[in-house]
Amino acid sequence: MNGLQRVMAFISLAVVAVAIVFALLPFTFADSVSCGPALLGSEPRGPRPTAGLVQPERDCERTGRSRLATAGFVAILGVVTGAGVSQIQTPGKDCREGRHADCHGGWPALVGLKRFACQCSCHPTG
Repeated sequence: MNGLQRVMAFISLAVVAVAIVFALLPFTFADSVSCGPALLGSEPRGPRPTAGLVQPERDCERTGRSRLATAGFVAILGVVTGAGVSQIQTPGKDCREGRHADCHGGWPALVGLKRFACQCSCHPTG
């Protein structure tokens, strides 16, 4: 694992942690209704009568679902990005030194994953 892959692993973990914290934070709807954390049901805090178009029960629930969807998408994006970066392979020591028979990074190219294969020109590309 090279330095970029290590850094991206920590960045991916941080992105997932931020998404979880975002879902655990209470929020205010329309600057008038205080709602609980989205991950815990986003119930309105305190008695709030319906005022105009704002209905606390309905609006807290819908906004909470939107926050959960946003947090879920960000978490999935962080995990997929981290997994993708972790699969990128640089040319191995054997390839760089010219011992192409000893290089084991050619199998992804054989199954069609050229992007993740060893980048030296000795392996078949499909």
